[in-house]
Amino acid sequence: MRFEFDKKNWTTIAEGEKDCYLLANGLGGYSSLSITGAAARGDQALLMSAKKAPNVRMHLVTNILEKLVIDDKEHILTSQRMKTGEDYEGFRYLERFVYDDFDENAPFWIFQVDGVTITKHLLMAYDENTVAIRYEAEHPAGKAVTLELTPLLRFTSKKEDFDASRAVDGYEIETCNTGTNADQPDCSYCIRGRDIGLYLTTNAALQTQQPSLFGELYFSQDERDGRVAYGNAFCNCVLREPVSAKSDIYVIVSTKRYDNLDAKTLYERLKQQNKERKEQLLAQSGLSSELGRQLVLSADAYVVRRESTDGRSIIAGYPFFEDWGRDTMISLAGATMVTGRFEECKCILRTFAKYVKNGLLPNLFPEGGENPMYNSADAPLLFVNAVYEYMEYSRDTAFKDEILPVLEQIMAAYQNGTDFHIKMDSDGLIMAGAGLEQLTWMDVRVGDFLPTPRHGKPVEINAYWYSALVIMYKLTQDTAYEELAEKVKDSFLEKFWNEREQCLKDVLSGEKDENQIRCNQIWALTMPFTMLPVEKEALVIRKVKESLYTTVGLRTLAKEDPDFHSVYIGPMEERDRAYHQGTVWAFPLGAYYRACIRYAAQCTDTAEKERIRAELTQGFEALTAWLREGCVSQIAEIYDGGTPTVSRGCFAQAWSVTELLRAVYDFEKM
Repeated sequence: MRFEFDKKNWTTIAEGEKDCYLLANGLGGYSSLSITGAAARGDQALLMSAKKAPNVRMHLVTNILEKLVIDDKEHILTSQRMKTGEDYEGFRYLERFVYDDFDENAPFWIFQVDGVTITKHLLMAYDENTVAIRYEAEHPAGKAVTLELTPLLRFTSKKEDFDASRAVDGYEIETCNTGTNADQPDCSYCIRGRDIGLYLTTNAALQTQQPSLFGELYFSQDERDGRVAYGNAFCNCVLREPVSAKSDIYVIVSTKRYDNLDAKTLYERLKQQNKERKEQLLAQSGLSSELGRQLVLSADAYVVRRESTDGRSIIAGYPFFEDWGRDTMISLAGATMVTGRFEECKCILRTFAKYVKNGLLPNLFPEGGENPMYNSADAPLLFVNAVYEYMEYSRDTAFKDEILPVLEQIMAAYQNGTDFHIKMDSDGLIMAGAGLEQLTWMDVRVGDFLPTPRHGKPVEINAYWYSALVIMYKLTQDTAYEELAEKVKDSFLEKFWNEREQCLKDVLSGEKDENQIRCNQIWALTMPFTMLPVEKEALVIRKVKESLYTTVGLRTLAKEDPDFHSVYIGPMEERDRAYHQGTVWAFPLGAYYRACIRYAAQCTDTAEKERIRAELTQGFEALTAWLREGCVSQIAEIYDGGTPTVSRGCFAQAWSVTELLRAVYDFEKM
């Protein structure tokens, strides 16, 4: 898809900060700034490198201060709000911002200043901590034009605040390699400090300068969300190059040293590699719709290498999150199965299988010497279902012999009881949680208070459990699994149906939350094997549509509920109280659409089938508009529950993109 923005999208500097781009490198590193080129969050950066994939990340380069000097008159192209209020307003020269994954293969900006046109192209290399920029300059003869580029450096761990007192000193700049092109004597330089080197390959002349703090940047999007609103950067060099009537200036910043390559050749090589890789991803996915093909490329941002396990994983979201067991299992089908990335899928399954403990999957892989965290009642059951789906998509039946002992360990642990009060009750249903334990995806905690505890028997956990039992019977032909599955089905149909609301209860707890209308019931309709008769599936779909549906996601709680929160904003405690109390989440929308598709396949009424098809067509068309909002080409984590208008939380979320991609895939096969 081609996403174009122009001056009406940045009539003020604040307007231009609302939307951003994201480029990812498959390591957990990324490049992300606003569409006007500003850092509107402390976690936005021109180069956020992965020191150890995927979660040990270094904020190396915040941005580049771009100055165009025309006949001795200076024009700043960079946009950035500052704490002092003395902002850099380059957006006034910005004519267009274009993000096009298909044709351009990179975002670009077009600036116009006194007859001079600067087109800035940006790309990030895959499997490297490398960002490459091309400044394409064009102007009439007779003008003296120079482009000055000052890297704004941070050299700070992503999880650390910038320490201005020690940030400036202790860095050295050395020349690493001098090019052999007489017309463009490119050089490679290294800025070294804090146990890391940043290499610059450029055809511009580098001049060192006295190290200094740049000044405190103002992060409007962080302040909006109650996070730290200011941060600094430092400068110790400037790149300066005269601009002829038509010329290109290249700047490649990387943690990798490139020898014997001039900047232009390196840029073109990286661009071609990205182009070929994207073409391969699209070809192996087999999706034909423009939306589907865009989501294939968008989903690629989340599949990452995990260095500590020598495997692959799925990062949950940018810019805040890491790779978690639950999010990975939910995202896996959309990220790897429907896209034909079967070897990566199997690698991810193997990565998590290695760390199963007491029948539980790691919900969080920490770095260093710390132990994994296993507080997830859903991830292990999702793992069982994901293994089955992988074998169905890939036809890799041989994987069964390798993985079956792990699946049996998980099933036995749930049946006999394991950590976090997870165990099968006498009715065959799974119960989980006590005290302050947080075990489902509605896992937020505010001090000693759980806004959505869900202790008892959650509806989606038991939907996963039933499907896992049927899967185990199919894989082993052990009739004990089949008999238990029938018992679970009988108990589920008897105890979870809410006759008054004509939908499913959320959690069997004996408390008021038992009958709250929540989105969790939708997964009882989308697992490989389900329990509800078709007429009750239709009722659940209707209730979800009436009470929870929006064009970008499902509300976590019906608006009529006394606990409903209409907006997600403010300090962390206030945000956490709203997190699952009505806030719209995008990823359950994918399940809703898939439930509609599956219901339509069973429906004998032709008119009803066509109505569903029309509704789905309309819904997928609406997604295109949401792909423009927030992070271009991505779907965010959450949106306000009252009237969703702007994205909240992570501006790019794995399960939001991948679950909607999976729904588009199913729709194309419908």
